[in-house]
Order: sequence, then C-alpha cells, then structure tokens
Amino acid sequence: MAHEHRSPALPLVRRAALLAALTVLAACGGGGGGGDDSAAGYSVSGTLSVSANLVVDSDTNDPNQTRIANDDSAQAQPIAATSQVMGTVNVPRAGADGASHAAGDPSDFFRVTLAAGQTLQLDFTADTAANDLDLYVYRRVGDADVLVGSSTGSSLSECVRVTEAGEYVVQVEAYDGASLYNLRVAAAGAGGSCANATSSVAARRLVPGQLIAGLAEGSGRVRAAGALVSAQPLSLLKGRVAPGRLGLMALADDEKSRRRGLLALAGADEATLRAARRPAWMDRLSPDSRLQVETLQYAKRLAASGAFDYVTVNRPLHATALVGSFPPDDPRYALQRWHYEQIALPAAMDALVALSPQPSQRPIVAVLDTGIVADHPDLAGQITAGYDFVQDAASAGDGNGLDADPDDFRAADSQPSFHGTHVAGTVAAATYNGTGVAGVAPMAQVMPIRVLGKGGEGTFYDILQGLRYAAGLANDSASVPARRADVANLSLGASGVACDSASATLIAQVRAQGTMIVAAAGNESDRDSGRVAAVDYPANCAGVLAVTATDAQRGVAYYANGGDELALAAPGGDMRVATTGSGLPDGIYSTLATFDAGGVRTPTYGQYQGSSMATPHVAAVLALMRWVHPAITPEQVDALLQAGELSDDAGATGHDSQYGWGIVDAAKAVRAAIALKNGGWAPGIQGVVEAQPSALDFGTTTSSLEFTLRVTAPTDETVGAVGDDSAAVSVAPVAVDAAGLGRYRVTVDRSGLAAGVYTPQITVMTSRRTLTLPLSIQKLDATSTPDIGPIYVLVYDATGDKVLKQAMLRASGGVYRYRIDGLDAASVTVLAGSDYDNDGVVCSSGEACGAYPVLGVSLTPVPLGADRSGLDFLLSAVGSGNAEAASRAASRKR
Repeated sequence: MAHEHRSPALPLVRRAALLAALTVLAACGGGGGGGDDSAAGYSVSGTLSVSANLVVDSDTNDPNQTRIANDDSAQAQPIAATSQVMGTVNVPRAGADGASHAAGDPSDFFRVTLAAGQTLQLDFTADTAANDLDLYVYRRVGDADVLVGSSTGSSLSECVRVTEAGEYVVQVEAYDGASLYNLRVAAAGAGGSCANATSSVAARRLVPGQLIAGLAEGSGRVRAAGALVSAQPLSLLKGRVAPGRLGLMALADDEKSRRRGLLALAGADEATLRAARRPAWMDRLSPDSRLQVETLQYAKRLAASGAFDYVTVNRPLHATALVGSFPPDDPRYALQRWHYEQIALPAAMDALVALSPQPSQRPIVAVLDTGIVADHPDLAGQITAGYDFVQDAASAGDGNGLDADPDDFRAADSQPSFHGTHVAGTVAAATYNGTGVAGVAPMAQVMPIRVLGKGGEGTFYDILQGLRYAAGLANDSASVPARRADVANLSLGASGVACDSASATLIAQVRAQGTMIVAAAGNESDRDSGRVAAVDYPANCAGVLAVTATDAQRGVAYYANGGDELALAAPGGDMRVATTGSGLPDGIYSTLATFDAGGVRTPTYGQYQGSSMATPHVAAVLALMRWVHPAITPEQVDALLQAGELSDDAGATGHDSQYGWGIVDAAKAVRAAIALKNGGWAPGIQGVVEAQPSALDFGTTTSSLEFTLRVTAPTDETVGAVGDDSAAVSVAPVAVDAAGLGRYRVTVDRSGLAAGVYTPQITVMTSRRTLTLPLSIQKLDATSTPDIGPIYVLVYDATGDKVLKQAMLRASGGVYRYRIDGLDAASVTVLAGSDYDNDGVVCSSGEACGAYPVLGVSLTPVPLGADRSGLDFLLSAVGSGNAEAASRAASRKR
C-alpha cells in the first residue's frame, strides 16, 4: 500500500554467465549486442544518455576499464568545475577482486578550477565499521602542495566548501577498507552549507601536531590509555589523561617516529614498521601540510584504538540546534533545496528563530509506514517510542507479528524499500548538525508505526490499529504512547476504494483526540496522456488532508492523482528529468539505507518521487504549527486552510481539483499559527521579496530555467528592474503582477562562450534593496565526449524477473548504443549500470545506473510482439542521485 509499487526480488545472475557474454562482445568490438546470434525471438535496442557532468575515476577496480593512474597530485585527473565523479578506492587486499585489489588504490587525485562558494561533496555507502573515506583539498605553492581544506570524519559523507577562486587538487583517500564513492562538485550557491571550509595557504584549520584526548568519569580505559601513550611518540603539554579529565598532547617532531606510530596503530607488520615509509603522494606536500595530515590521521587512529573516551584535533567544534536560519550546515541540503524553497521553509525558519521565548514541547509526527532505520545518524535522536502492527508473521518478515520494535528490515533478501525512513527524514531529520540532510521540522520527533511489511504491503486492519495507537486510542497492542501524536502521516493508500463508514468514524475519533491526519493522494495518473486518477483511500476520507505532488517547476507531477478531495500540493518530484542544476534527477532527497556487499544494513541518503514524498512536507508544516501553538485544533487548521493561510495559491483561484488549496507554504502557516495563538496578533515580521529557487545551476546543457519572485510575509516592498550582467544571459517575465512578483524565465546562450565555468547573476532592484540570484553555467570543450567506462545492460523477463540476456557496452563517440537479440518473452524490462568495484553487482550505490523509461522502485515492462527500438534512457549516479536502485543492488547481479 505504499505509493511506490515494487517488483518481486530478482534472482541472482551468476557471474560466469556474464563472462561468456563478454567473450562474444570482445570478438565483435564490444559496441553492443549480447547473448547469442539466434534469429529466434525479438530484439530491444536504444541509446543510453549520460549527463555531461558525469565523470568516472580513471582507475576503478573494474578490469574491463582502460585504466589511467591518478594516484598523486602529479597524476591528478582533470575534471570540470561542476562534475560528479564516480569512483573506487581501496587499501591493499580490501574490497572485491579486481584491477586494484592486490596492490591497492588508496588515493584518487583530481585537478579542478573552482569559484568561491563551490562545495566538494564526497559520499559513500560502505559499512563504516570497516571502511572509511576522507577528503583533502590542496593548493600548489611553489614546488609543494599545501593543505587548505579537509574532511576526515567517520560518517558516510565528507565535504569541503571553497572560499577562494583558483585551481585546486582534490584527494579522495581510503583511510580504511574499500568503497565506491561519488564526488560531487557543486556550483556556487548550489552546495548548501558545509562546516568545513578551505583556508588561505597561510592559515590553518587546526593546530598541527596537537591532539586532545580524555577519559570519562569512572572510565575503565585508564590502563589501556596509559600503555598506548607510553608506546606512542606523544608528550603531554597540558592537563591529564585521567578519568574525568582532558589532556593536550603533542606529536613527536621526528617525522619517521610519527609515521611508525601511525603504522603501529593501523596494525602494520614488523617489516612495514621498520621501513616506516610515508605514502608517495605525501612527498609532494609541504612539511607543515604533512604534519597537519598526520595530525588528522593520528586523531582517527587513536579514537579507533578504543583506549580513550574522547579524541579530537585541537580546533573548535559546534553544536546542533532545533531551529535556525537556512541554509543549514547539513552538507546534503543542496540536494533538498529545491523542494524546501518551494514550500518557503527558509522564511518559516526565520519566523521561528525570532520567537522569544522559544517553545519547549516538541511536536510528534506518527509515520505509519514500513518502519524506520532507527540507527540512522540523522534520525537516531529524533525518534520517540512507536510500535509494529504488522500482525501476519510472514508479511512482517521479522519472525513475529505484533511487537514493540518498529525497525525496518535488516536483511537484504527481504528487499526493503526503506520507504518509512525516507518519509521520516523529510519530516524531522536532525538539522544544523553538519551531517547529512535537513528535516522540514527538525524540532519534531518521529513516532514510527510499522503497518506495511514485505513488498510495502499492508492491510486496512493493521493501518487502522496503528492510527488508533498514534492518537492514544485503545488498540491491539494493549498500550498507548506516553503522549499522542500531533500529526499522523499516511504515505500509503489503495486506489479505487471509497471511504467506508467505519474509516470515517475512526478518523473523526482520531481528530477528536487532537491528532491531524495527512495522507497521500496517490500516483496512478498519467497526466502526459490526459488521464487523471481519483484520490486514493484513505486520503479521500473527510477529515483527512489529501496531498498531491508537484514537480520542481511547481507544476502538478505527471503521476499525481487529483480530485475535489485534495487539500494541498507539495513537492513530490519527477525523476524523469534533471532541471535543478545538480545533475541529479528531480527527486525528493532524504534519509535511506542500503546493504553493503557483506549484507550489512548501512544508513545512506537518496531520492524517491511520489505523493508519498509530498505528504511528509505537509505533515511537518503542521508540526511547525504545533511547535508554535501546541493547542491548535484540527478544526482551526481546516479553517486556516480554507482561508488560504496555509498555502500559496496555484492553478485556478481558490480550491481546485489539481492543487487543492495550493502548494503548502510553511512561512504562511507559521505566521498563521503565531497569530492564532496571540488572539489574532502576530509579531511585526516585515516581509521581503525573495527568489525561489535562490540560485540557478544550468550545468552543461540546460538552456532555460525559471525562478519566482515572492514575498516572505506581508510587505509594501515591490519589484522594480530585473536584469542580468552577462551577454550570454537574458531574463524575461512569464507571469508577473503589478508589484513585479511572479515567474521569470532565464535563458542562456552558450554559443559565444569559451569552454569554462561562468558565474553571472540576476539582479533584482526592489523599492528597498538589491537582491541577487547567482547563476552557474558551464561550457564544455567541443572535443569532449561523455565516457564513463564499461556499462552492463541486463534484460529481464518482466513476468518472472529472470535475466534473459546481458551485455557490456563501451562508449563510441560519447554515445552508448545497445541492441540485444533473441529475446523470447511476452514482455521484458531493461536496466543498465556500471560495476566499478567489480563485485558482480550493477547499480550499487556510487555507480551509474538507469532503466527504461526511468529508474524507479520497480522496472517498467516493455511488451514484445515485435522488435522494439528507441528504448532510450538516462544513466545517473546511484546513491547521491537515486538510491531506489541502490536499495536493491543485491539482486542486480551480473
């Protein structure tokens, strides 16, 4: 009943079958085809397109790749300034067998010219218990590389924000283990906030050679800490390494002693310790930069040793917050920016920050879904007690029926979608913590209620029991939560089902408890062909706020259901296209999980699309209202909705069957709640004109994008002139009112530009100030052609999900073309992807992947009754772009 429909788990395809296919391909040039040459059956053919900013690391672990070493700054691989790099790194003998397994490929270096404000974002999904990647940034000064930025945490994401324009060398290092990775070079203004920023070559972000280490009160590690300090080239400068104390320690001046100490902490053998050689790439660093890198590495090794309770380098840290200004410092916020700006969340947060005193009761949003990845770093502190109401043990997949653990599946063979985890992240992912993504309502807590089991399916009965629990009503668990939920989010539904009287009665009881209900309208429409499906159950019940989905251009999404029951629209995405300039499909970016090669569930992030993704935007806005005004009632919210106080009107004036009352507007909703709490009075928040989105990234091929000028609150500020500062850019109004507010279109003409990256801006002159809208435009060298290495095409029998044929493709003139013959099936599905880590699995997180016509939770059948041509589709980076496929990587064996 989740609003993403999934195919059964696909059978594993043995690696030997692919090797046989590759032998045939090699004999005919490797340009396409596959399987046998039998005339029996039908063929499928098409072209795989690749975003021009997608780049592959030149020395991955795939032995079919033509490898070019990029192991130090002298060999740095040149990349463009808005690239997205897919690659692999590994220490010796880590990861799958392949081109770099034995000798290792611990570092990849890239050379790139960047503008101030660009962000380098490194993402990977390998299990952090055994694998760890770091990010270093250098500038060349004289004959040495100088460290100017670093990100060396132990999470799945690293980032560095560039503060000065110039040429940089970027290093992706395998500190431990092996992993696929994505390195995204975000345009200025499109990278969100990143706590790690580059410094000038004369400045430092840490004190070289100094570490802070300590023990907790009553720690049992005193003896281990003492022994380790004695064995290491460390001296105590200040404080004490004792229970309840911190000590400031210094590394030895002698570099060989430091290197030997680091190798000992890493478990090196005796011969390696005696040699104590530093990595070759460090030879090009200045002595001070080598010491800074070693200090960062020492901090990580000492922390991993388990001898201390606290270890860090000597530099400032920062704390998290429940509210704050946008953009937050969450490094992946850039990938959420379009959908959060569409609902005016930055202005809403400004209004919340201005509240004094700050509210104290955290609102609760019950997420009735597939469960939750409770140990996700962006959710772990955001969860309150929930329940598992999937009563059928076979469907539950966790060995029992009803229980108090609403955690999602932990085994890959159950093929979980992590749908509930994605929804929960949109509602309340931890924000302002320098990690991952942001939530719409970071002060809220999520009450996970598991009502959907295997296949994302559930029964009405289990869902109704979960809804009763959320509202504090009697239910089959024989328990109720300590405090009932303020909002219940139902990103689920059934098409063609009317709301029955029993459901209507329950909904009325839930609302009487004070719990508001928000539900997804459904995804059964095909608006491109003029077919609009009716609103699903239970969104079609009176008293439920039915939510439909918009795309990144504020239009109704092609799949979104409609009807008179609609209450609101919210961002749901359209992953067939990539219009936001990030190089990624226009999906909703949030928390997810996947499985590594060893089957370990690993928290990650990625995109989904659907009204399921739109619904938590609305649920979280209601949570913002409850944060401001805990006593606000469902009936008062209904009245505000119908008065236009919760939305930005879209479509026909007032209520319509396409948008309901319009696109949810978090800023208006917060102001309405403040005014209601204060008896009609709200603080004198003076609105300002803002641009949405706040920046436009045209990438390498986009020629036209739109932005909207709107006000954050009532104001007399008006728009005067709107202009640009580049001959390659033109801006024109599309639909603008007398105050100059409305939609504008920006068009780019690259014909007169030389190859490079350009950062012009749109200037908006208002009656009070000058507002600027940064642009990013890239012009590629005409001779450059996309080539992201070997791509593997798999054709499945759509009815049984059996792999019928598979083949390897190489780019020819920047194009991947495929034709696969001899298909004997009524219908097939087509998927293609890379296998850079050579683990026999395509479409793992960090690799290229696509499917016809669009990569989704399920593959779209292609009927056969004749040869099918023109089956073209887009390849994008999985993980940072589309984690739907990543969550199923274990079944996409080649």
